Amino acid sequence: MLGPEVVDRRDPTHERRSGVRTDIQLLRAFAVLAVVVNHLAPNRLTGGYLGVDVFFVISGFLITSHLVSELEREGRVRLGRFWARRARRLLPASLLVLAACAAATVVWLPQTRWTQVMDEILASALYFQNWELAASAQDYFTSAQTASPVTHFWSLSVEEQFYLVWPLLVFGIWWLVSRRTRTASLGASRHVRRRTLAIVLAALGVASLCFAAWSVGAHPDAAYFMTPGRVWEFAAGGTLAALAATAPAPGRRGRLLAVPGWIVMAGSVWLFGEDSGVPGPLTLLPVAGCALVIWSGRASAGEAVPSALRAPVWIGDISYSVYLWHWPLIVFAPYALQRPMTPAMAVGIFAATLAVAHLSTRFVEDPARRAKVLVARSSAVSLVAAGVAMAAVAGAAAYVPTTIAKDLATVQEQMEALVDSGGPCVGAAAASATCPDSHAPAIANASLLTIVNSPYYPAWGATCQVEPEDPEPAPCQFGVPPEDAGHRLALVGDSHAGHWAAPLDVIARERGWNVTMQVKSSCLPAGGDLRASWASEPMVASCNEWGDVVGTALADDPDLDVIVMSGISRDYASDAAGGVVRHLRALWARWVDAGKQVVVIADPPALGLGSLPDCLAVTTTRDPCTAPTQDVLTPDPLVKAARGQRGVTLVDLTDVMCDRRRCHAVVGGIPVYGDQNHLLQYFARTLAPLVAERLATMPGLRDGQGR
Repeated sequence: MLGPEVVDRRDPTHERRSGVRTDIQLLRAFAVLAVVVNHLAPNRLTGGYLGVDVFFVISGFLITSHLVSELEREGRVRLGRFWARRARRLLPASLLVLAACAAATVVWLPQTRWTQVMDEILASALYFQNWELAASAQDYFTSAQTASPVTHFWSLSVEEQFYLVWPLLVFGIWWLVSRRTRTASLGASRHVRRRTLAIVLAALGVASLCFAAWSVGAHPDAAYFMTPGRVWEFAAGGTLAALAATAPAPGRRGRLLAVPGWIVMAGSVWLFGEDSGVPGPLTLLPVAGCALVIWSGRASAGEAVPSALRAPVWIGDISYSVYLWHWPLIVFAPYALQRPMTPAMAVGIFAATLAVAHLSTRFVEDPARRAKVLVARSSAVSLVAAGVAMAAVAGAAAYVPTTIAKDLATVQEQMEALVDSGGPCVGAAAASATCPDSHAPAIANASLLTIVNSPYYPAWGATCQVEPEDPEPAPCQFGVPPEDAGHRLALVGDSHAGHWAAPLDVIARERGWNVTMQVKSSCLPAGGDLRASWASEPMVASCNEWGDVVGTALADDPDLDVIVMSGISRDYASDAAGGVVRHLRALWARWVDAGKQVVVIADPPALGLGSLPDCLAVTTTRDPCTAPTQDVLTPDPLVKAARGQRGVTLVDLTDVMCDRRRCHAVVGGIPVYGDQNHLLQYFARTLAPLVAERLATMPGLRDGQGR
């Protein structure tokens, strides 16, 4: 993707000796520098991620140009030779980076990250990383929080998928047109083929852009990574390539088209941000800017590079390696140096990136591309070698999680035994007892539990949580069967309501209750304009639809005694008078009027330290990963709305995690959190006695008998 696709004069695998285009090398330098600066200082160059879009246009232009030249020269595309050249050009450096990332992960990253990173390395080695990220709906703009050193391989995966399919597409179009133009003169036939190819690629681009426009609204996180929504950027470059021979090369005035092109690209990377809907219609701006620069410089191949431009052209020459190495250095540096990113560290990483990229280009990329042992042999040799190398890296990445699985099984057994043992100093019970080392982890590697154990699903794996864009309720039940239950309860809210499934399950089994769980990610069923601060419009619409159905069903259920609700209400907003509090009170009043008792459980405090399992894995203090109570306990609309509300009982267990000075990540020897802010189920289970104590004060639940 990012390496020079123009033909190197030293490359013995190509018959024609084309010159390097200075403008394209400058475009590469611009694109890779935009990406690197954006990753090092995302608040400074908010649209720097558009560098990838520029690269896609360049690749579409150059690859289509090479394919069309070969078709006109030889009448066919030698696919084996094409793919072998791509493999020699791209795989050695990329597989080296993946291998280095695997080794650095084991050395520097906490074990809690190993499985995720190795899964992504496996996906990157086999070039389906973009689909892996799309399936997990990872937000590209928060990817730094995941500490994956290979997230950036998503674009290389898109590029490799392009290399596999594009030659077949171009050849297929060319072949079909050739069959219809056999009787035409050579010049006319050539013109028709190019023009038809341009029309078809442009039509494909329009279809892809329409898909991108739809996907950024319907699936905003996944859309960024999906290949169909990126095809139009390649097609833009490909259309230019197909038209290039049918239009005269620009003169001096024509080259002035590059000026608005550069201005549009520069403005885009400066003004675009997280909410710009890339790769949707707005992305036409930087793509059009890149296209103008490419079109205006068609006659510049082989021209001497002015001395003032030698440095950026050099960066363009090594842009592929710059892209490969910059993100791993950004991710690993804070772990290796054991300190957070600083401006000075960012400058050092930038310099290190250029140095490593230069060495990688000189000693890995160039030698592999020109290696006689591969070039002088059949293309199959290069392809087999590439396959073996990919399999080796993928195999190593697949092996590492097996070692984690063994450690995890041991930790699970130890934690189950600890939780089952109970006692005044285990888990939440320690908050009201005098216990030595209450905030020191009782089990080594306890943070590994977060790898497989969801922090909010009931029954250790059964899930009824509805995803943000799915409006259909998916209730599940736990405790005892409804027909045997003395009381029936409902647990409702967003994923933070799911915190309480584990303790409620313990209580329900002991007291003969049945609990129906209705949980939807990023959604409180209070309707109106209530919305999670991070929610997209489709998510809000889905939430309202789900909330209407669930809220009505709970109110109308004659057998339901109690509705338990919780959520991360601090992160919700409303523009209506009274805000979030008014919406919540209106919902609860509706349920109370329907004869239900309402229990509101205050949301546990978020410590604001990122992934707490990661923090615990790398911190050796006796009371790790704490935060000042005064900073953590910000006003909670859920608590404010519940206080004094008719028919509503507030359960606030904040004092279990927080004392007057500090809020703790470990209580009673057990990690409190499974990620940034969701409770770990093992700890949540130890909250059962405290939740039961609060519920016992409610008139309808004082006994365990039937209604």
